[in-house]
Amino acid sequence: MAGARIAAVWALVGLPLAYGVFQTLTRVAALFGG
Repeated sequence: MAGARIAAVWALVGLPLAYGVFQTLTRVAALFGG
């Protein structure tokens, strides 16, 4: 059960974090004419 709880916490933390990183990379690419 501990594994499922850890996975849930990682999903709650990791998904917004990954989205923020994706947004940042998209803006950087646009800034440099990517």
